[in-house]
Amino acid sequence: MTNQSIAAGKRFAKAAAATVIAFFILVSVFASVVFAADGSNGEEVTILLDSQEIAITTTETEPIEILTTAGISVSESDMLDLSGYQEGEGGVITVKTLKSVNVERGGVINSYSVYGLTVGEAMSELGIAPKADEKLNYTPEAELENGMLIKLMPTFTVKISADGKKETLTTTKATVKDILNQAGITLDSDDYVKPSLKTVISKKTTVKVYRVSYKNKTVTKKIKYKTKTVKDDDLNIGETKVVTKGKNGKKKITYRVKYVNGKKVNKTKINTRVTKKATQKVVKVGTKAVKGNQDTEPNGVTSTWGLSVGQEITGRYTHYCACATCNGSSSGTTSSGRHISNGMENPYYIACNWLPLGSVLNVDGVNYLVVDRGGSGLSPVGRIDIFTPEGHAACYRYGTGSCKIVIVRLGW
Repeated sequence: MTNQSIAAGKRFAKAAAATVIAFFILVSVFASVVFAADGSNGEEVTILLDSQEIAITTTETEPIEILTTAGISVSESDMLDLSGYQEGEGGVITVKTLKSVNVERGGVINSYSVYGLTVGEAMSELGIAPKADEKLNYTPEAELENGMLIKLMPTFTVKISADGKKETLTTTKATVKDILNQAGITLDSDDYVKPSLKTVISKKTTVKVYRVSYKNKTVTKKIKYKTKTVKDDDLNIGETKVVTKGKNGKKKITYRVKYVNGKKVNKTKINTRVTKKATQKVVKVGTKAVKGNQDTEPNGVTSTWGLSVGQEITGRYTHYCACATCNGSSSGTTSSGRHISNGMENPYYIACNWLPLGSVLNVDGVNYLVVDRGGSGLSPVGRIDIFTPEGHAACYRYGTGSCKIVIVRLGW
């Protein structure tokens, strides 16, 4: 800490006091004669001791005696102002005591002696004025006290964004919390601020307040029904039968939604209530072995090309063999890549153009696998050509006719 005194002020006060005392010694004789002659009861004097005002009536004419009569002791360092006093008529005697004050600027403290009655007067007396980016810790009108510490504090420009408004403050406050208090902004328990409340401000800063609120929101959602399969040996392999139709249920879910400055940031599920239970779908799946092709493993496809599994169709059949006349070549290769030949064990194959290759059809109780295509005559729905490995003569023998077709599988 750096100490500094105004020695010149003290010398001035001492000289002024000596002059005043000498002056009143000279006039005291004259004053006593006058009062003795006219028999006066005294004169009215107002004493201004710093900020204190004292009114007395006295027959004393010497200022020092008047002050003593009022119980005021004047030291050499005090300053007397007699410009408002006239001997024999009274008036105002002003006494200013010398006070010690400390002034802090930039972390350095200097000590001074001043006569000013207010902080503003003291700073003016010292010739010290706040800079553009400084502010006093007292108002200029604040009463000066002996030993007072006057601070010239640096100021900062702080931008505050809160509640949809923006404002700029010039402050000397140390932390973000202090700045919010200065701006009259309060935080609820869930609110937060950036930078944090404990952040010390040392430069231009933008402070953002985040208001946090919560709302409960309830939505209705679908409960998808589940499917249960039951084996049934009265149904052929590949056949299914719906026993109970499935129905979706409903449930109400309540969320706690978090909003920051009015915008949704996340939600937490806090309650689920079923308002309508889902009805389970029950399907019978056939396990009875069927004559014919056994490649009937389900593939999950339920519909395609406008046709669906389980659909019944009234069809018309013809027969073909592996000869060049029926098959178009003697290689015995089908459209699916499967090989056929006359005399082989019956593979239960058919050709058609209206189903994907790999489909399985039950024709009058016999399962057939679609492995081949044919001419335009096989394009209408229900039109099939059944392969027979017994040769060309057998094709004529089995002939043509109508049949009942049930789609067992669509594609491979």
